[in-house]
Amino acid sequence: MKDFMMLFRSEPNPNFEPTPDEIEAEIKLWMDWIGGIGAQGKLKNAGEALGFEGKTVHADGSITDGPFAETKEIVGGFTLVTAKDLEEAVALTKGCPALDNGGKVEVREVMPTGDIPSD
Repeated sequence: MKDFMMLFRSEPNPNFEPTPDEIEAEIKLWMDWIGGIGAQGKLKNAGEALGFEGKTVHADGSITDGPFAETKEIVGGFTLVTAKDLEEAVALTKGCPALDNGGKVEVREVMPTGDIPSD
C-alpha cells in the first residue's frame, strides 16, 4: 500500500457568503465522504481546511501576497489516504464535495522518506 495526498482546489468566489445552515450542510457532506474512506480502512489523515490568505516566497527572495497571486485557483485543504496504486486513490475521490461545487481534486503519491535523495 502507498500513501496519497488529495489536494482540494477551487476558484476563489468573493461573493460566496453561506448561511450557518449551508456551512453545517457542507461540513456534513465532507464528514460523510471522509467517513466513507475511513470505513474502507483507507484514511491515513483526514487533513485540514486551509485559510484563504497567505504569502508566497519565491526563489529570488521576493514575497507576494496571497496563495493565488499568480493563479486563479486556491488549494482549500488536503487529505491523506492509503491505496494500492494511483488508480485506486483516484477512485476514492468519487463523491468528494469539492467536485460538486466545480472544484478539482489533485491526487499525488507521497514519496516515502527512504526515496528522497540525501546529500
